[in-house]
Amino acid sequence: MTRYYSANEASERLGVSRNTLYSYVSRGLIRSEPTAPKSKTCKYHALDVDRMVTNSGLYKTPAKALQGSTAWGVPIMESAITMIDTETFYYRGHCVPVLALEQSFEEVLTILWGKSDKQPTVPDSSLQRIADNALKQRSGNSTVDLFLHVLAQLNHADVRTYSFSRESTISAGVMMISSFLRILTGRWSARRIAEQLTEVWQLDHSLAQLIDSALILVADHELNISTFTARCTASAGCSPYAAVAAATHAFWGRRHGGNTERIRGLFDEAYGKGSLYEAIKSRMKRGEALPGFGHKLYDEDPRSRFLLSRIPDTRGYMAQTFEALEKLPGLSYPTVDFALVVMEKELSLPERSGSFLFYLGRLAGLVAHIMEQYAENQPIRPRAKYTGAIPAKNEIAGLAVQALTA
Repeated sequence: MTRYYSANEASERLGVSRNTLYSYVSRGLIRSEPTAPKSKTCKYHALDVDRMVTNSGLYKTPAKALQGSTAWGVPIMESAITMIDTETFYYRGHCVPVLALEQSFEEVLTILWGKSDKQPTVPDSSLQRIADNALKQRSGNSTVDLFLHVLAQLNHADVRTYSFSRESTISAGVMMISSFLRILTGRWSARRIAEQLTEVWQLDHSLAQLIDSALILVADHELNISTFTARCTASAGCSPYAAVAAATHAFWGRRHGGNTERIRGLFDEAYGKGSLYEAIKSRMKRGEALPGFGHKLYDEDPRSRFLLSRIPDTRGYMAQTFEALEKLPGLSYPTVDFALVVMEKELSLPERSGSFLFYLGRLAGLVAHIMEQYAENQPIRPRAKYTGAIPAKNEIAGLAVQALTA
């Protein structure tokens, strides 16, 4: 639920007069709404007010701002790919929930990667054979391990990517998405990705748009852990395959895409207790973590809000989710990874399909960021603030003399 402050609360929180508060509203810095229809009294979005308080403190102490910049802090890089607002987000100026409503994943790829007459729609056949041979060598391995092995082989074979051109990176992107699909579906295909997944998961054709929507919503989300990893690797002069391989390891960590496994654990607990509400209530009483609830950038994650309003409630998981939200007022809104697990369960998809859908969509954003990083043509090399022991001055001088006379 959206939180609000009254005018007095907002002014006090900001440490400004009511007139200054009104000027912030008129400049679009803080959103306000009438407290009731036709009322002249307004309430103010708490998220906007709190962000202004945080940012004003950081601008006064820039060293502190940089210190916190690696943990949901102030921006440390420039990017023209994704803009995150207080309630929604955009790919290159396009509102993503609107794209998820109207476009296919392939159409959104052209937005993220940029339109190109040379943009391939199917991967190179010689690279397909290399990927097929790699899969035969590691048959029986997990989906992620198989894909990492394919990436290693493609990194060795596809020397064109070392031109670091936009076209070669897009070709590699098509190859990587197609290879991961090949692992999931068992075949190569030029058909729409959502149609391929709908068929292999034996879903009604009408659900293809929901699959498209999910892929679009998770395609990118600015500078998350896996994206930053991909950009750092690309900045070192590595190929797109190597950058995505590094990002893949980061993605499946338990604090990132791997969080879906913890959410499945919550649903397993809910099965034992009879409902999701009972499982969450028990965890809240014990002070334990609730994976999949609450996002630091939004009051309500627009990605999960979109999906949870459209996933068919065929097995009761949607109903259980909204029961928990209704009965536990302090419970934060679910995140997109929670929604993907709900989608997996409601549609009776194979286990981990929600996680694989998340990763498949995110490949699109990783490739977009890798391209953008290549265009920067310089390494990412942040500095660290040293917090260890400081040598005594006489030690420093003595060591310097020894080094020079040795």
